[in-house]
Amino acid sequence: MVLGITLALTGAARGGSRLLNYENRVVRATEQVGRIKTDAEYGEEGVSYIKKLLPKSEEIEIEGSSMTVDNTWLHEALDRYEKETDAQQRLSKLNEVEGWLRELDEHLRRAQSPAVSTDANDSREKLRSILARREFQPEQETRLGRIVKEVRQKIASLLSEIYSAIGRLVERLFGVSAANGWFQIVLMVALLLAAALGVVRMAKAIRPRKRLETKHRVLGEEIPAGTNSRDLAEAALANARAGDFRTGVRNLYLSLLYELSERGLIELDEGATNHEYLARVSRLASVAVPMGYLTDRFDYFWYGKFASSEEEFSSCLARYEEAMDQARASSHST
Repeated sequence: MVLGITLALTGAARGGSRLLNYENRVVRATEQVGRIKTDAEYGEEGVSYIKKLLPKSEEIEIEGSSMTVDNTWLHEALDRYEKETDAQQRLSKLNEVEGWLRELDEHLRRAQSPAVSTDANDSREKLRSILARREFQPEQETRLGRIVKEVRQKIASLLSEIYSAIGRLVERLFGVSAANGWFQIVLMVALLLAAALGVVRMAKAIRPRKRLETKHRVLGEEIPAGTNSRDLAEAALANARAGDFRTGVRNLYLSLLYELSERGLIELDEGATNHEYLARVSRLASVAVPMGYLTDRFDYFWYGKFASSEEEFSSCLARYEEAMDQARASSHST
């Protein structure tokens, strides 16, 4: 194992690896993800191996020229996998990583094809365009994240100022010894409790838009709090990229249900079946027709436990997009 890692990184150690070497390491990283999925005990070792195969930053040589490649997106995705405690979510994150790596490998193979390009500048631009895609970029700090960070900094600064002011006041009133005694401690505890209460109230007041705020159980599946239709659609595409078309169809169907719920066309009910949800939109024929197709396919693949295919997933995706378009149109007209 150590020898394999050493050989894989030899090109990078010399100051730059060739594009073919990089593509080969992408393939090996994809294989490691597959091994982690089948052998849970190999998880920590496998993640470490992948990070060594594809370091955060490296120089790639393309026909005599070089460019810097940023693999931070992969390291951050693997870090999120390691921090996740839910088994189903861990598998989902691995499927996403595997799908991204396979897609990257496919584009890298095309970039190296003589039929595609023989110009070094063109090859570099193709690689840059591949790695510039959103899924291959480090997660950017969200607006809500920035607000929370700024609030924390202001609270810490305010508490520091209050602590110093109380210390000076107590010192003047009760003497130097009292400033370090129990009275100041009691005051500080009271202030901290008050600040904590204020933070809790602020957190309750900030609610993400267009997200279901509580955990739901839909069609027997427990959906994490904060999930919305877009999250489920992205998960479906990640499943498809990883070759898990059956789960992809399931997530497309759940995404549609969430979209209908977010637009006020149905209400999610823990005890409702897929056909009951279909009956609830029967008044909207434009939505019910493509949704009826998806309901049948969902029944067949998910509950029937039959394997799906890329062609079947593509058909379901087309009907899903049709149903989503009609749902948006219906919500605007009501």
